Amino acid sequence: MALAVAALAACDKSVPYEPGAPMDENGPNVYFSAYNNSDVTLASDATEFEVAVLRDDATAALSVPLKSVCVIDGIFTAPETVEFAAGEDSVVVKVQVGDVEMFTDYQITLTVPEEYTHAYAVTEVGPTYIANVVKEDYVPYANGLYYDIFWAEDYYEKVLEYSALRDEYRISDPWLTGATDITFTWDGTEKVVPGSASYATGLYHPSYGGITANVVNAAYVTYPAGSLMDVDCNVFQFDFGWTVSAGSFGEYPNLFIVLEVL
Repeated sequence: MALAVAALAACDKSVPYEPGAPMDENGPNVYFSAYNNSDVTLASDATEFEVAVLRDDATAALSVPLKSVCVIDGIFTAPETVEFAAGEDSVVVKVQVGDVEMFTDYQITLTVPEEYTHAYAVTEVGPTYIANVVKEDYVPYANGLYYDIFWAEDYYEKVLEYSALRDEYRISDPWLTGATDITFTWDGTEKVVPGSASYATGLYHPSYGGITANVVNAAYVTYPAGSLMDVDCNVFQFDFGWTVSAGSFGEYPNLFIVLEVL
């Protein structure tokens, strides 16, 4: 994808109502890529993020207006236009990010005018992109394996992250459902303090519905060689009580096995 060079303009807070334009089936049909992430997480020193814009007909060069709307003034600056060269069916525009508070969500909406789209066509992509943007200072602390003994009954690779601002560790999306993260504090001893007393896992039992992981105990322990792996391994262990609305499945631990401290 080529970078669209365009003037930058701070986004407006509101958009006046305008009646919809008739759809031109022979129009260029400009839209936002389905691969754009609606939840944008940026490092603390990041100043921009990218958004992919596509079109169906790449025959001729095309300049497309781009409307941006923000809830808060002065946070984002987006291009006023998207510039497609002849033969180019995709470009990337960059949205500049100003001074924001860490760990605070900010929203921006980008819209392509109706006359450049197939506004009423049934499609999985569209002329509007909404992004929730947050800055955070989590950085990788250790590579490891997450061992879900209760549900997956399997190991899979995960990265343990650390935030200096919060003095907090995080295992992102431990159950691979996108529902939650496990956060905790740790002073280097056996003591581990989870950031929550329970976690909505995003796991669903076909008969009993959503499953919640309730913290019973958490600790940093060492497992001897042969118990989990061929060598001694350091483990963050979370003992959970697994419940649904109808009752409990009992207590089963989940483990983060530290393979390499970065």
